[in-house]
Amino acid sequence: MEVNVDGWEIYEERIRSRYVVLEDGKIKIIGEKYDSGKALRVIKNGRCAMVSGKVIDNMMMERAVKIARISEERLDDFPARKRLNRPRVYGVRLDDFDEARMKDIGEAMETEGVSSAYFSVEEIVRRIENSSGVDYEEKESYAGVIVEAVVDGGNAYEYCESRRFDFDPEDFVERAIELAIIDSRAEKVESGKYTVTLSPIAVDQLLTFSLYPAFYRENIKKGRSVLADLMGEKVMGELTLIDDPVIEYGINSCSFDDEGVRTEKKVLVERGVIKGSISDLIHSDGNPTGNGFREDYSSYPAISPTNVVLDFPETGEAEGVYVHAFTGAHTANFVSGDFSLKLMNASIDGKGIKGAMIYGNVYEFLKKISHIGKEVRQIGYTTSPEIVLEGIEIKI
Repeated sequence: MEVNVDGWEIYEERIRSRYVVLEDGKIKIIGEKYDSGKALRVIKNGRCAMVSGKVIDNMMMERAVKIARISEERLDDFPARKRLNRPRVYGVRLDDFDEARMKDIGEAMETEGVSSAYFSVEEIVRRIENSSGVDYEEKESYAGVIVEAVVDGGNAYEYCESRRFDFDPEDFVERAIELAIIDSRAEKVESGKYTVTLSPIAVDQLLTFSLYPAFYRENIKKGRSVLADLMGEKVMGELTLIDDPVIEYGINSCSFDDEGVRTEKKVLVERGVIKGSISDLIHSDGNPTGNGFREDYSSYPAISPTNVVLDFPETGEAEGVYVHAFTGAHTANFVSGDFSLKLMNASIDGKGIKGAMIYGNVYEFLKKISHIGKEVRQIGYTTSPEIVLEGIEIKI
């Protein structure tokens, strides 16, 4: 690339998808879409800037250089080429899902009580090259379903996502309806301390907002994480957390991040002891962990986990109050770890619970894990079974 800069990077993304949308239990849309774009980052005198668009031409390059001259973003160089760990991330062929098959899938989901549903398959190609010799490309696939159900005033949702089409969308329709029926009959319980089981959905919601950002090196460096003073300390009982981007067919598995850094497995917590952190390129102090990702091609890279695998030495069955999901998880304070969450689709002995909330601190909360379930499910960033906690205060 001919441009007068100290370093450059071009990131490209191409996405093809096919989908079916249901409303009020009936197919509304069967569609297909394609999107693509590129982003250019340049380094000029230690300052970094980015521009993006459908194509990168001379005008875009000149604009990036002008922005870099006044940018506050500092970066010395882009990463050099390395041998990659290549997990399998492509397990769905989009061409296998023609309009007839998408219609069949949609019709199988047409059920009374389904207020909305969305099933999609995608093929994603990411490519990145830079002035340091990186030239990587990876083809990924995705299949997912999300269902919202409303029955007699009760509501619920369920969803599944996978690199492969290894699930039956009808199962999640049935589960959403089942949860909505339980919710329609929900009653209040007395405030007090209970044994609580969190579903994998609830686990991911809690940890994504109250805990994971504390491991971001940017937050640690800026004093926005209590982990700055807790490295090497045992603060989470017997819990183990590993950020593993090379799991076969993991939802967020990849061989390189969106900045061209090779991805590798990282231990964040080992038997309760804080062991590590994750970083993008900008905040890495020369030691990036391969956790710089973009929301899309036009977004600037930011720190993000990949597949956080949760483990605990004791296993068993679900007990006590079962929590399917939370509302308000995004309001958690990752700086302190404090949270206040409303229970969604919670039940005890098969009877729905309404108006219940859990307050607490995530570090104290995780010390109360007594055991975990045996069936692992990946939801969002988190690969986890159900977790069971003792002595959790529920307030009405």
